[in-house]
Amino acid sequence: MKDKRLFLAVLWLVIVAAALLTPGNNLPKVPLFPYADKLIHFGVFAILTFLWSRVGTIDQQGSLCWRKLLTNLLVFTIIFPILVEYLQMYVPNRSFEIEDIIANLIGGIIGFIGFIILYKAGSRLV
Repeated sequence: MKDKRLFLAVLWLVIVAAALLTPGNNLPKVPLFPYADKLIHFGVFAILTFLWSRVGTIDQQGSLCWRKLLTNLLVFTIIFPILVEYLQMYVPNRSFEIEDIIANLIGGIIGFIGFIILYKAGSRLV
């Protein structure tokens, strides 16, 4: 089960990194509503943080390992989103946007809160 959790988290991390670091002219041109990209950032990072909250954070007795959980939260909700947004400055037709970072951070926090809620409810999703 732990291997499956790690595999899914790493897979989603690779997909997110590849998508965010793809040159802008290679992205599909889909007419969306205003600020749709912020909603996408929110959702992508909510999923990313949720998936990484499941990796190595629950011990054999089913208790949360808060140190590992908070480390994952720091890396995948704060450091990684800011890093990939910064790297977008060097990708053709992409740009650094504070609004994207805010959407990433809020999404990550929601993913973390979702994990805690599901953990406390005893959900099989965690």
